[in-house]
Amino acid sequence: MKMKCFAIIFLIILSLSKHAVIAQDNYIELKELVTKEKVDSLKMKIAKTYLDRAISKSDTLNRANAYFILSEIILEDKVAYIDSIIAFTEKKNYFRYPALGYLYKGNIKFELGDYIEALEFYVKASESAKKSGNNRLYLSAKFNIGLLKNTSGDREEAQTIFAEYIEFLEQNPKYINTLNYNRGLFALADSYIHTKKLELAEITIDKGIKKTIKTGDSVVYSYILVTSGIHQYLLNNYQKAIDSLQKGKKIIQKLDPLETRIATCDYYIGRSYKDLGEEEKSISYFKKTDTILRKTKDIIPDITDVYDYLRTYSKSKNDYELQIEYINMQLELDSIKHANQVYLTRNITRKYDAAELISEKERLIKQFEKDTFLKDNTITFLIILSIILVLIAIYGLRKSYLNKIRFQKLLEQQKKPKTNQLEVITKISNDLTKKEEIDIPSDVIETILKKLHDFEDKNQFSKKHYTLNSLAKELNTNSAYLSKIINVYKNVNFATYLNNLRIDFAVDQLSSNKSLRSYTIQAIAEEVGFKNAQSFSSAFHKKTGIYPSYFIKHINN
Repeated sequence: MKMKCFAIIFLIILSLSKHAVIAQDNYIELKELVTKEKVDSLKMKIAKTYLDRAISKSDTLNRANAYFILSEIILEDKVAYIDSIIAFTEKKNYFRYPALGYLYKGNIKFELGDYIEALEFYVKASESAKKSGNNRLYLSAKFNIGLLKNTSGDREEAQTIFAEYIEFLEQNPKYINTLNYNRGLFALADSYIHTKKLELAEITIDKGIKKTIKTGDSVVYSYILVTSGIHQYLLNNYQKAIDSLQKGKKIIQKLDPLETRIATCDYYIGRSYKDLGEEEKSISYFKKTDTILRKTKDIIPDITDVYDYLRTYSKSKNDYELQIEYINMQLELDSIKHANQVYLTRNITRKYDAAELISEKERLIKQFEKDTFLKDNTITFLIILSIILVLIAIYGLRKSYLNKIRFQKLLEQQKKPKTNQLEVITKISNDLTKKEEIDIPSDVIETILKKLHDFEDKNQFSKKHYTLNSLAKELNTNSAYLSKIINVYKNVNFATYLNNLRIDFAVDQLSSNKSLRSYTIQAIAEEVGFKNAQSFSSAFHKKTGIYPSYFIKHINN
């Protein structure tokens, strides 16, 4: 009640004091007054009275302040008010304007999916803010440019921007806005995920989860849960991935049932089930992804290959209509991407370009019409069938040829004499360049490398229980040192290092031990240190290019 009376008195004073000079700090008073006022109509009257006073005094700065306040009250006129800010201040150099106008105009364009114009306004905002010395606005504009770079695939540069933004907020606590800081952590973690910097991603994700829980930020918490799920998927922890994605999805659905991140959740849940060998479950989630993409028409380049999976599945069911439908949807999404230049760089990596998809669509339509209406056209059917069989045969022969080459390469590697690992250790541990790179004492490096040699020489890696922490403890060092030394001197991360040792051991044992070849893949996997057949087969194929079943079959022959 007191606040309402104060607001009314403020209106009366502004309307009666026609000759009063509007002070430079009136904006702060206005902002506080409007923020505390609960009635929108009264908020609007206060702001409009303030605007009239600014216009009557030709006060451009406070006029811009009034337009900004009104843009947050009258949402349907937001664009007009932001345009007015830009129009009246673009030739000025106020601390907040025109940078704030450009920033908000960029946000409007971003929300509309017009990334090209959004980028132009963000660049103008950053230049204006830099000129006026407004570091907070400057970094906010750069942060949004980082989001665009993330979207376009320029994730390395985006990471630098996000890291600078986080550092600025941490060094300037007065500027920290919980939501912006949390979103910064999310953006940085997401960028690390997409550049496969999984250790950095894990650190940032953990930090983001703790921060969002502490601040009660359920929105960004749900986003980081989704990012954590993708992180677990990339680590091949499929069940953990599903759990995190389901948890994040549940929160997001309550906030916005059509939020595009739900499609991302469903896509990676589908991928997880697919890699677990549960095809029907994976397809059900891919279909959910398709449903959301159809409704929103939002472009998420990382998940549009969902239609490749759906088409392949429909093809296996001889469902031509669904294949055509999925191609149409994929073409529609691709056309939206082509309409916006920000996605041009991503089109190179598409599995099928538009021309190939159109060609396949036309072929499927013809085949569908032929099967339905022209069953008597046997000659056409036989020609198409022959082409398909020839293509399958060529593909099969090529695959067989490549597998044979890879198999022979493995056998040749087994015949090569082993190098003196202790001499190699002494040589590489004296490499000054690498020492400087990881900043670890040389005696520590040499000790750890020798212990790793013993670890490898005694085939201890064939035990299933090893993690980075457990091995570090066993070698009497810490996980940070061990991780750095493996990264620099073995040129791989810890997980790949362990997998490569186990695969080399498996190849060696299968080559020399006939009885081992009679084991099941699951049993062989456990024998060399893997927990299950799937992870063993996947790691074997990743390192050698062939599957263990192929290797066993041909070495027996």
